[in-house]
Amino acid sequence: MQEVKDSQQKLEFYAVISLIFITIIISALLFLDIDKHKVINLNTADIKVVDDRVALGASIATVVKTNHGLKFSCQISNSHLDQPYCELIVNLQDLSKQKPFTGLDLSNYQQIGLWIEHNHPTQPGTRVELRNFNSSYATQQNNVILKPNSLEYLEAYVANPVWLKLSDFSIPQWWNNSHNLTLNNGGTDFSNIYSIAIAPSTKVQQGNYQLIVKRIELKGKYIGNTTLIALLIMLWSIAIGYVIRRLVPAKKILIETPEQSSHPIEFGAMRCPLTGALNRIGLRKCFDQLTPSDLHKLSIIFINIDYFEDLYPNYGQQTADKILQKFVKNIDKTCRSSDTVARWNTEEFLLVCPDTDLSQAVDVADKIRVTIQEASWPNDIKITCSSGVAQMYDEDLNDLIARANKALSKAKITGSNKTAAA
Repeated sequence: MQEVKDSQQKLEFYAVISLIFITIIISALLFLDIDKHKVINLNTADIKVVDDRVALGASIATVVKTNHGLKFSCQISNSHLDQPYCELIVNLQDLSKQKPFTGLDLSNYQQIGLWIEHNHPTQPGTRVELRNFNSSYATQQNNVILKPNSLEYLEAYVANPVWLKLSDFSIPQWWNNSHNLTLNNGGTDFSNIYSIAIAPSTKVQQGNYQLIVKRIELKGKYIGNTTLIALLIMLWSIAIGYVIRRLVPAKKILIETPEQSSHPIEFGAMRCPLTGALNRIGLRKCFDQLTPSDLHKLSIIFINIDYFEDLYPNYGQQTADKILQKFVKNIDKTCRSSDTVARWNTEEFLLVCPDTDLSQAVDVADKIRVTIQEASWPNDIKITCSSGVAQMYDEDLNDLIARANKALSKAKITGSNKTAAA
């Protein structure tokens, strides 16, 4: 016994050391603010431009790879289009060659950094789009409907490089409306990014706009601060719960001495030899086998034979014993296979109902009550029963049984052949 105690103390010591060590590591990750970075390789990426000439507009876009970056030129010209446009597209994946269609998962990144040098007299604003593929709204053949996670900013009011938070990106309402995705898949999604688009803002005026994209970088956390804090709280909650459990001893189930009966219940075995129901030793074994999940929705039904005390003087022990035997058989026939019946004393029985809430247990008790009432009994005796029902809450089994017994008393007070719930 001493060896077991020493071994447990050693395990507890190691657990405390481990908890302190893990706490220090998590705290360091929170305060050091370690970031992960991903740089988009502009030299190997597929670069192209798109302008409104595809819609018979007059704008012209060009791009040239230089030693300094991507030199993008955009000549915005008015035409029949309400909004002339041109875009620089950095394709991260080729939709036509990807099977399955897997882009870059940027959902664990929080910011995108842009090193952009502008070369035009006015400040038209810049629009950035991270375009995502999802089979719910895009197809391999039609990459035009990649979801545009979009953000516009004025470069006159930001430093270079500019770091944009992905949480500030949004989906243009016109895009959601045109694809009927406002309710389903209407929010931002960075889990499967295929391309990055850079363009003058949608409110740009006619003119020639030039910029050089020197670098694109993403920044995020290896593990989010929220996850780290939640992990820390969970570990310390487990530790505190263990300490409380050690300090507060668990309550034991008290088995009362049975009342005198004409056919005493034997406690050397697991079952009552007369009825075949579990005796209190068997009931204790039944409770010991219950798991914590079983206790989550455990109900107890106390069942009492109405006016049983009149059977012995009026009909004799043999008839009373036959009624007890048939009473248990009717309960077994009526209750569910998962329920267990035990003899509590002379005329009282306890039905254990795992994974059963209070309303379900009341239904089981009423079903048993009707079965007993409608059954035929020796010497055409009329037999009824009353029941008290209780469901397990934040209590021990002793309290649960006591509440069910109290509910039974309530049922007996209101008359025979009744069911009451605690």
